[in-house]
Formats: sequence, structure tokens, C-alpha cells
Amino acid sequence: MMSIMPAAPEAGAVSPSVPRTAEELAALEARYRPFLGAGAWRGVHVDEPRWSRYAHTLKNRIREAGADAWQEAQDRLLRAAALDGTALDGLMPANPELTATVLASSIGAADSDPVIELVAECHRRAFVLASEAAAAARPVDVNLIAVLQDVITESQASYTVTTERGVNVEVDLPRRQYKPVSNYMPLPSGGLAVFAPADRVAGEMDRLTAELGCAAFAGLHPAAQAAYVHYALTAIHPFADGNGRLARTIASIFLFRAVGLPLLIFADQWPAYYQAVGYHAQGVAHERAERQALTDHIAAASIGAMDLAANMLAARPPRPAGRRGRKGQPPASALDEGARALMETLSVELRELLAAPPRGLRLAVGEARSEPDTQEGAYRVVADPATGRFGVRVAIRRDHDHPRAATDLEFVALASELPGDLLPVALREIRSGELFEATLSDVYPLVLEPAVVRVRLWAQRLLAEVAAPMPPGSLA
Repeated sequence: MMSIMPAAPEAGAVSPSVPRTAEELAALEARYRPFLGAGAWRGVHVDEPRWSRYAHTLKNRIREAGADAWQEAQDRLLRAAALDGTALDGLMPANPELTATVLASSIGAADSDPVIELVAECHRRAFVLASEAAAAARPVDVNLIAVLQDVITESQASYTVTTERGVNVEVDLPRRQYKPVSNYMPLPSGGLAVFAPADRVAGEMDRLTAELGCAAFAGLHPAAQAAYVHYALTAIHPFADGNGRLARTIASIFLFRAVGLPLLIFADQWPAYYQAVGYHAQGVAHERAERQALTDHIAAASIGAMDLAANMLAARPPRPAGRRGRKGQPPASALDEGARALMETLSVELRELLAAPPRGLRLAVGEARSEPDTQEGAYRVVADPATGRFGVRVAIRRDHDHPRAATDLEFVALASELPGDLLPVALREIRSGELFEATLSDVYPLVLEPAVVRVRLWAQRLLAEVAAPMPPGSLA
């Protein structure tokens, strides 16, 4: 995580790269590379058609569900972003089941959890203030950044620094001021990532806020705007602690303006997130390919958040069974394994969801062993070579209809054939044409909790839409 004057590997020991003299510290600070202007980000690509499709679906669901339901969905996603954002910075262990509960449960149930209230409440409040600033079209200036930083770290009294002798000490966390000493971060590969020297922070922050008001920045897509401000704040690391949470909160302002949702990075997405930020010995990534990678990561996270919110706003099943428990094209084997893993996740969720079906419905889940007669465009259907399965089929029969009405849902797994596709793994429901898309890192080599939660809500919504035409009073 982003550490401030990080602890040595063992008590009393000093990493060879930790500066121990003023000269060594000066040499480390000299490696800092100032962040680039917003004009350098004009060339980044965002999958605008796909972004617009998810944003359009969300807008329609908001209109159909109403303001109260939209407010509740926003609150759940803010709490999830705060909970996992706190875990990303190492202040608490990641708890995917708790995050899933926050996303799936009512706000009242989430409020009763002391972990959320005691650990992540400050970050949640900062997200709320950021959303209010976005709604009011408030400029992102140094005063707003300082206020958000204070709220984020309100529950922290101190932070750890390492002295020139390698001794770790707790010191008071400075309030409403930039870092008093330079900070750096150990890299897994060895060495240190450097950030703006303490005596340059004020100038760099003034330069950043000027960039955020320039025409070049205004012309960027919201995902690129969020990526840019995250990149710049990470390069500067302006405060003694909380810089990761701050970068995600300020980035969220531009996503709030566009789609009303925060930057939602789940804790178990940390490896992909860390790689996208691009830490190296000069601080953070500055190259064009690296800028694209961060933009891709934030765009994919935002599309996932839109999909979550849209499914939250859709009708829910009457009695669902709770769950218990920009480089080139990736290798076809990885895409196929990811698609099959996503299909298996859907199968598990469907079986749990249908364990307690609504009254008046008879439900069954089985395998689809014939190749579907469907044109998938840029996608190809992925079969399971071990079982010959092409997908999953859900048979739905209504007892009250005469003759009994029959409805089937059929799902197939897909892999994209487009090089560099942002969301290359997908599921298709054949009857409705509904498409569920995911990043490869969310489903391969393991299916992460964000994908599980999204699949669950997607399946719940599709089942609810099938059950919706039933006469009033026919469901328990």
C-alpha cells in the first residue's frame, strides 16, 4: 500500500535503499519526475460506445426506479467504495463477504455493522462531500482537496515514519497542511518509488489545480479525467497519509459528474489496480502506454459500477435464496478459461437463487449441450471441452397458467476477438439478448468478488423480469 516513510523490514534493520543521510535523501528526491500536463492525455482512448451503452441503461433504470431507489443504490456503492478503499490502503483486512452484504442489503442492515461505522465512515463521508461538490459544479481547488483529506483521515491520530537511523516512530498526523517530510514507497521488485519532495508540493498542487481548469482537461472523457487526476495526485503524494484514498476520492468527482457513481475499486482487484497505477523508481507511470492502462482500468471499474447500480435498481426476485458462502489480445486459452469460470459462477448463483423459488413457479437449471443459433459479432461462443457444454439453461414453468406457460433462459459464455478489448469476457442470455461483460483480470485466474456480485444481481434481475408478468397475488 502507499506508505509514508515506510517501516523497515525488521525492527532496527534498514533497507539498503532507505536514505540515511541528507545527501542520500536529496539524491532520492532528485529522481522525482513532475507529473505531465493534461494535454499529454489527449491521446488516451476510452471505449465510448460501450461506456454510453451502460450509462444509457443506468439512466433508464434510474428513471424507472425513482429518486429514492437511486439514492439507496448510490449509498450502497459509496459504502462499498469506502469499505474496500480503506482495505486497499491497509487500514483493515479485505472482507469480500462484508462488501457483498453492503451491496446486496438494505441501508439499515449495512448501518448496523460496526466495522463499516468505525473503520470506513470517514472515507464514506469524503465520498459524500465529493458527490456534493460534483453536483454543485464546484472547482477542484486546493481548499476542496484539503477538506476532503481532513475528512478521510479524521479518525487517524498518527502515522509511522522511519528516521535516518531506521527507527520507526509514531508522530502526530499533520492537519490542513502538506507533508512536512518527503515520502516514498517500497517496491516489490526492490528499491523505492519517489514522490514530490516536501518543499515542492505546494507548487505542484497549484500546478495541478490549474491543469484541472484548463481546456485540455475539460476536453477529456470523464474516465480519462478521473485517471489523470488520480495519476497526478499519486505522483505528488501531497500529504503525510491517506494519499491513495484521496486520489480515488478526487477521481470520483469527475465520475459523479458523468454517471453519479464513485470510483469503485474492490480490494481483491488490488494487483490489477497496483499495476495500472504503474509504480516505479521515479514514482508513477508517465509513458503513453501506461497512461492508457490506468485509463482502461478506471473505465472498466466505472462500467462495472454502472452495471451494479443498474441491476440494483431493477426489480428483484420475490424470494431469492441468499448466497452463503491495452496491450494486445490476451491468449485465447486465458480468455476461454475466464469465460468458462464466469459461466460456472453463473451456474452456482442460479442454483442458489432457485433453491427457494417464488410460489407458483417451477424452476430447473441444466446444461445446454447444443451450440446456440446466435450471431455474436465480435464474440465467439466458448464451449467446455471436458463436458461438451455450451451454456446453462433455466426452465421456468408457471403452475397457474392453462395450459402451463413455459419460459426458458439460456446463457452462453463468450470471448472477444477484438484485440485490446476492455471487457473481453462475457455471458449472453439468448432469449432477451442481454449481455454481461467483464475484464479478464476479474475472472482469470480467479473469479473476483466484484464479478460474483455483478453476476448475482444480473441473474436476479433477469429472473425477476420473467416472473413479472404473473398475475398479482400469485407470488408469495
